[in-house]
Amino acid sequence: MHPLDDGSGHTVLRHTLTMRARGPARLTWPLAYRAFHDACLEDSLDRAELALTGTVRRPARWSPYVRLLRRLTPG
Repeated sequence: MHPLDDGSGHTVLRHTLTMRARGPARLTWPLAYRAFHDACLEDSLDRAELALTGTVRRPARWSPYVRLLRRLTPG
């Protein structure tokens, strides 16, 4: 059985993000971190699809905004 298989032949992927943005995060979360988070999550789903099926039907692409943020971020 594959580690992501729930035993019924279906794959279960679960991601939960619960937060209460306070202070500077009230600005940085919606302006930067949410876009990074979403891009990383989509990349992770592509990797899971690749691991399960050997291919990625429609690979996610980073938005122009995420690419800009990535260029502006050190490291």
